[in-house]
Amino acid sequence: MASSSDPWMKEYNEASRLADDINSMIADRGSLPQSGPEIVRHTSAIRRKITILVTRLDSLEALLSKIPPKSLYVLLLLPFFFM
Repeated sequence: MASSSDPWMKEYNEASRLADDINSMIADRGSLPQSGPEIVRHTSAIRRKITILVTRLDSLEALLSKIPPKSLYVLLLLPFFFM
């Protein structure tokens, strides 16, 4: 049962780390100059990471549709065990 959700959890963890990285980069953007090549590079890097995140989310959705219904219940209840 858990083995069918392992790829989903792995992809979820990677997407979560990527989202955290994007949030951090957006927060750091305020400390950069308002114009110039540095802010342009930083903004481009954020956009690239957002594109990668969208791809990961699409992958998560596809993986989710392949998980048997009983395993989905485990995924939905899992966060309650760690509260």
